[in-house]
Amino acid sequence: MPLLQLVRHAESANNALYNEIISECGGAAAVASDPSLQRRVDEEEARRRSSDPPLSARGLEQAARVGEHLAGENLDCASTLLVCSPMRRALLTAAPIARGLKGAGVANLRVECHAQYFEAGGCHEGGRALPGRTFQQICGDHPLDFDAAECFPSPDRGWYSAAGAPESDAQPRAERMCLWITERLAALPDTGRVIMVGHGAFMARLLARLVGLPCAGAAALFVHANTGVSTLRLVRRKGSFLVLGLNQTPHLTPQLLTGAHPAEDGWAAALRAPAWVVRRYGPEAVGCYPMPTGLRRQLLEARRRLLWAHESGVGASAYEESDARSVTFVCVLEGSETPAGQVQYDPSTRRLRQMVVLPQFRKLGIGCALVRAVASIHAEKVAGGSVNGPGAEGDASPPLRVHAWQRSEAFYTR
Repeated sequence: MPLLQLVRHAESANNALYNEIISECGGAAAVASDPSLQRRVDEEEARRRSSDPPLSARGLEQAARVGEHLAGENLDCASTLLVCSPMRRALLTAAPIARGLKGAGVANLRVECHAQYFEAGGCHEGGRALPGRTFQQICGDHPLDFDAAECFPSPDRGWYSAAGAPESDAQPRAERMCLWITERLAALPDTGRVIMVGHGAFMARLLARLVGLPCAGAAALFVHANTGVSTLRLVRRKGSFLVLGLNQTPHLTPQLLTGAHPAEDGWAAALRAPAWVVRRYGPEAVGCYPMPTGLRRQLLEARRRLLWAHESGVGASAYEESDARSVTFVCVLEGSETPAGQVQYDPSTRRLRQMVVLPQFRKLGIGCALVRAVASIHAEKVAGGSVNGPGAEGDASPPLRVHAWQRSEAFYTR
């Protein structure tokens, strides 16, 4: 099954300019919290940007690294087609990729420039649409040995035609590119590969169409860092695409990662973190609702399997009294009654106890959310005077304590 790899261009001078303007306006946090500052950033960026910028110094390093990365992948491809946008930043990113592939001895390498694979918004400067460069000008400016040019209007005309609003053609263009890509992949052997160097906003629309999603909202769904790589495989018998990876950046150090937050790397951009809800159950005397029977049964089983199994002779009966007086915090996925974990707070002893997170939900921050919930209610009790007495060392505010079994150090530190 042929492989498709979509690569966003490296950091451009416009990308670097945008970050510079944000810094001039007080930083990302200030801009995010003040709509007037965001408008100022956008206006200043529109005034100072270039219609077809080169790469920044950091962008050149990113491009070199993604070239090495793609050349070093042991894919054993029978043939490789490298396609790039006609915009300067994509061409400068594609050049080291082509060099790396040739240096690695990649078989049957073909390089093409596609005039319709430009960024949403086209070629604009100071509010004016510009025609872009002709294919002959592109060949003279860039060290890419092109085998073909796709969809250029004519030898003496630039690649961009500013008909209609700047982004009005992005969706139909994504539809056309989707068909073109599918046809090119279908013509390749099963071990063939197509690498396409393009732009974040248009790539997002293209990805959405390739996997059968609408273009609306695609820019927020498919986020790409500069030189982020998304990999798909064409399933011939179904005529559909299997997504193997989104926005992968193993070739970049944290200092070189631009254009997307590290948390958006890989699948996180498309599969957003689930919304977890922490619910409070307990005795009516402390203002809580009793826990539903089904939820209680699931949590008893989890405690029996994950906690009590480590202490011989301990079972539910040993905790009946403390359970009855404790507030239980349960973390569930929003819209679901399946628990991810629980913790209890015993107001009489000001202790956090019976903490358990189910194995399939670990490393998602569930435990931290439960501990924060306990710390919050403990602070409320202290402030309201319902937790009495000084701390163990005579502190004015009684500390939150953590209950631990005897000889349980090995369990807590494993």
